[in-house]
Order: sequence, then structure tokens, then C-alpha cells
Amino acid sequence: MNFPNEFKDIVINYNNKNFNEALKLLNNLPKKEEFEKFKIKLYASIYFLTGKWTQSLTYHNKIVEKNEASFEDYNNLAVSLFNLGRITETITYFKKCIEINNKAELPYQNLGTSYLHLGNYEQAIECFTNALFLNNRNNNCKIMMIDILNYIVPKKNQNNHLLKLNEKILNHFSGEKFYEIPKYEVIIKLIDIIKDDLSKEEHNIIYNKTEIFRRNNENLNCARHFKVFNKFSVIPEYCFSCYKVQISTKNVSNLIKLFFLFNSNYLENNNVRKCMVETRSNVKENFKGFIYCRGLEEAKKVLKISEKKLIENKIDYKKIEIKHGCTEYYEKHPNFKEINYNGEQEMSYDKSWKKYEKLIDDNSPAVSERVINPTINKINLSDVLIIKNWLDYAEIVGDNSFEKIYISNVSSNFLSQILKNQITFRKQQF
Repeated sequence: MNFPNEFKDIVINYNNKNFNEALKLLNNLPKKEEFEKFKIKLYASIYFLTGKWTQSLTYHNKIVEKNEASFEDYNNLAVSLFNLGRITETITYFKKCIEINNKAELPYQNLGTSYLHLGNYEQAIECFTNALFLNNRNNNCKIMMIDILNYIVPKKNQNNHLLKLNEKILNHFSGEKFYEIPKYEVIIKLIDIIKDDLSKEEHNIIYNKTEIFRRNNENLNCARHFKVFNKFSVIPEYCFSCYKVQISTKNVSNLIKLFFLFNSNYLENNNVRKCMVETRSNVKENFKGFIYCRGLEEAKKVLKISEKKLIENKIDYKKIEIKHGCTEYYEKHPNFKEINYNGEQEMSYDKSWKKYEKLIDDNSPAVSERVINPTINKINLSDVLIIKNWLDYAEIVGDNSFEKIYISNVSSNFLSQILKNQITFRKQQF
């Protein structure tokens, strides 16, 4: 776009990403009718690039009202709406982007992301499939498509290799009793199903996830709680009633067995649960399972029944215990870690911290339309890819129990990078 000479210094600062200075100069421009179109464009772009979503939306709406919106303007307007939690409204504008250019992968990806957050999984898969048709190396679309497989069994495979692979895995386990833990031979076959397919260059995917969740409808909202803690070093009120039953297994083979237990429906309240390998620096134990509980009494009950199930299913574990909230809180608030099993807790919520929580919430979407759905208890492609990452982890930290499951010279650049300064510590955890 050719700007008038009066915009020269503004554009220089804009191009150099000196957005505050560009805004100052923009605000000081004389009010002239011939400047308005250029000012609106610059305001819209600066507010978008600086993440000021309300202002970005205001100015992008002005561009649309003047019938001067481009592909980029519609996209930025929709992204602004998305970040304000107004996800349903984004659909119209991402579709408009596709009308303007149906050969661009980004609007398909963005539209799919909106459908994903709204829980419209079939529509999301269709969008991601279209994006991958245009660029089969779009790893973001691959990851989101695989994530969806935790929530539904797609009605059709869209002739997509990832969905076809997921079908193979589902069919492989169609005769399994999901309340029983499969033998090692079953796990070997599970890994073998995907080995050859994923080794093909055109099917390459980077799936850097190490946690397998089984969820209910409850929104733990952990990202929000960590925003509060990371910004102000205070523990949110919600976390004071959060207790977890933590199970530490002896090795990766028993972690996989624990995953199969978590895939069953043995918990009365279908608590949120996850299995994972530990990658946080200086956090003890390598192989863990967590069951999230609302309150100490529920945690006691869950611990008791889980301990019984571990013994019944011959899962070798090092420790099963109740933890309060998240480990990250303990260094700054050591009293939070302590649990009184027969009375008031040593540390209670400080009501003066409410103001810090409010500051975070005031700068977040007032209402988010994001849908929280329960996962399905079916072993899917996401699970298998994460198990492969667990096997990589096991080799890196010196756990050879995985060889009983799968003999392979596994390697993982992303895990090697994360663990490169932790190897000695991790090996000490056996």
C-alpha cells in the first residue's frame, strides 16, 4: 500500500516493530479525511500484532464496514474474535477467507481450529484434511487431527492416511476387553501397526507429546491457574481443593500397563487422569500416573481402590500417594505441600490473593465458548504415538524394560534436547 508522505516515519517505526512509537506518531497526525483509511489500516495491524484484541477487532470491523477488507483483514478479524473467546463468530470470517482464496491452507486450518474448540469434531477433521491436501507437511493440522481422535471415532476416513491408521488401531482392539490389561504381545502388535506407515517420508509427523489423558467434562483450567501463579507467585483458590493420587511406576513397561488400567472405567466418578514421563528439571520419579480429585476425602477413596487395582493387575509401582495441587507451587509455598489427613490444612487460601486472580481474569476473554468434552476410552493413534515417545524416553534414561515390549533403537530429538542436562538425575530415579 502506498502511504502519504505524512506517514513516512510511522511506517518506518512499524517496519522496525517499534509499535509504541508508531502509535504515538499515528495519534498525533492531523485529522484529515484523506488520512482516515490509512490510519484505520495501521491501527488495525498494530493492535493485531501486539495482541490487543479488543482494539484490533474494533478497527478491523471498520475496514469491513467500508467494504475494503482483504483476505488478511478477514483473517485478522477472525483471529481477534477467537482470542476474545467469541469462537462461533470466527466461522463466518474464516469461510470468507476461503471464498477469497481456496488454495490457501491457513483459513482451513483456522476454521478447523474453531470447530475443534466448539466440539464440532467431524467438521474440524474435514477442514484439517483440506489443509493437508494443500500442504501435507502442515504439522499443526496433523497434531490437531490426531488430538481429535481422543474424543470421537470419525465417521469416515476422508482418504487421509492418519485417519486410516487410526482405523487400523481401533480395529485391532475391537475385540479387546477394555477393563483388562492386554498382554505384552498385544502392545507389540500395536506399535508394529504404525511403524512402517510413519517411517514413510510423506507421512512424517512430529508429535511431541508425553502425556496421555482420559478426561471427563470437568475443566481443570490449569493454564489459567498457572498464569496466576507465574505472574504473581500466588496459588489460586481453586487449587486448594485440588488433590491428586500419584502413582510412580518402576519402569516404562509398567507405565504402559497403568495406561491400560486408566483406559478402563474403574473409577466411580470417572476422574480426570493421565499417564506421563517426567521431563521437568529436578522433579523426582520418571514414570507417573495422576488421578485428579476434588477434595481430600475423594482422594483417599481413589487411592484405596487404585492400590487394590494395581495389585490385582500386577502393576509394579514404587509409590502411591496423595499430593496437594501441583509440584510447581511447593518451592515458593512449602506449607502447601503438607497434608493433614484429619483436620484443617496447614496452609489455607489467602483472600487477599483474589485481586491477583481478578487481574488475570480481567485480561482474559470474559466468556469463552470453548467446549470441554470427555475423551473416549478407545486406544487410538494419539495414544500409540505417545507410547512411542515413552519408549524413546526409556532408552534415553537407561530403562531397558522397554525391550520386553519392543526391540528397537529408538531415538527422539525433542526428548534428547529436553533431557540433555537431566540424564544423571533421571538415572538416579530408578
